[in-house]
Amino acid sequence: MNNYCLEVIRADLTQTRTIELPGPSELTLAHGEAVISVKRFGLTANNITYGVAGDMIGYWQFFPAEGDYGRIPVWGIGTVIDPGQTDLKAGDEYYGYYPMASYLVVKPTHVTDRGFTDGAEHRGDLPPTYNQYSLMTAANGFDRQYDSHRMVYYPLFITGFVLDDYLFDHDFFDADKIILSSASSKTSFSLAFLLNRNRSRHVVGLTSGDNKAFVESMGLYDEVVTYDTVGTLDASSNIAYVDMAGNRKVLESIHHHFGDKVTCSCGVGITHWDSRDGAEQSSLPGAKPAMFFAPTQIQKRHQEWGPEKLQAEMQNAWAEFLDAVDGWVTINERKGAEQMQETYLEVLHGAAPDQSFAISL
Repeated sequence: MNNYCLEVIRADLTQTRTIELPGPSELTLAHGEAVISVKRFGLTANNITYGVAGDMIGYWQFFPAEGDYGRIPVWGIGTVIDPGQTDLKAGDEYYGYYPMASYLVVKPTHVTDRGFTDGAEHRGDLPPTYNQYSLMTAANGFDRQYDSHRMVYYPLFITGFVLDDYLFDHDFFDADKIILSSASSKTSFSLAFLLNRNRSRHVVGLTSGDNKAFVESMGLYDEVVTYDTVGTLDASSNIAYVDMAGNRKVLESIHHHFGDKVTCSCGVGITHWDSRDGAEQSSLPGAKPAMFFAPTQIQKRHQEWGPEKLQAEMQNAWAEFLDAVDGWVTINERKGAEQMQETYLEVLHGAAPDQSFAISL
């Protein structure tokens, strides 16, 4: 199978299939369409969140599939193999949002020396952040020795960056402590890294017993607590809860333990995708849980700061993060359709926190 795509049952992410695609040369492109070959992408628990929240936030709409199937988006690198009648150039490489597939047909608009926006009709109502593809040049801030790091960490690090800014923008909701669930996840430890770098708040990491030693070894959290010992935390101070796990039982235990001291309850990820049963969130004491959507805060800073300052702030923080992250996590390289499917299921069922994956097609 030379050209293929991994699909999952939208209602049961454990059920997968790899389908054969027609070769790019067999496609009949419409005016304004181009073909990008997907070369490599990162695969993390963040992609599982895309699947779990696919209907709620619209992730299934980016790369539509037939029937009950869906195509989970990933962040990766692609090469233009057929520019069609567009302003793209064959051989140029773009970082952006792709399906787990051999190629993607795009409709480039607003093409500049920085990148382009996919103007495909079915993506028109989706968040602009996910429709933008960045030309991978040194002038645009791409250090190619860190391609794997960018695919695996950058989207999660930027979510952490935006969360850090969001909390700061709201004066931490008058909280003295910031509690992060799924503390071993890449988004959580990115946020913990930034809170350590920028802020003077007590940062607590919640994790499983199996991952506790790893979380403690990173040295990013002032306190590391397992999910079954939430009741031992000091409940006398206001807390902001940043929920990467999406585990309803843990959410309930936090809200019932801290009560009105919960001044912010921010849902970000769903790493515990199989633990979604629990009480109605509106009935919980303290601040009502609300889903955090990073593009909203990015758009706010884009307008207030301008794109140049926003990018500079992100890149400065990213450079510092790169100096540290290889001491915590190893990136494993996988290749081909079979290993793509195997790695997806490994991540779905909970890969070791000190391991991450980059897939080559």
